[in-house]
Amino acid sequence: MPLVTTVTRFKAKPGAEDELVESLKAFDNSNSISWQIIALSDNEFAAINTYDSIEERSDDVVTGLTWLDSISHLLELYDDSRTKAFSGIIVAASEV
Repeated sequence: MPLVTTVTRFKAKPGAEDELVESLKAFDNSNSISWQIIALSDNEFAAINTYDSIEERSDDVVTGLTWLDSISHLLELYDDSRTKAFSGIIVAASEV
């Protein structure tokens, strides 16, 4: 079955950067086979999660929305959205 990766961007309110990173680290990533948090700028971060299947990704969507509600006070909006996200099937990858 092909692997699925999701990238979700978050923009922290001024002064909330460290708390946002800690909240990202505290999210239950047990459904994913790997995850990373990268800094895109001083206040913008991306969480990258890879899953064995789209079903496992879908399981995280449900819990992720409740978790996202709990950290909304840390986030600046992207227009009318708290995050910018996309997912896709991995078509090529290097071994690490």
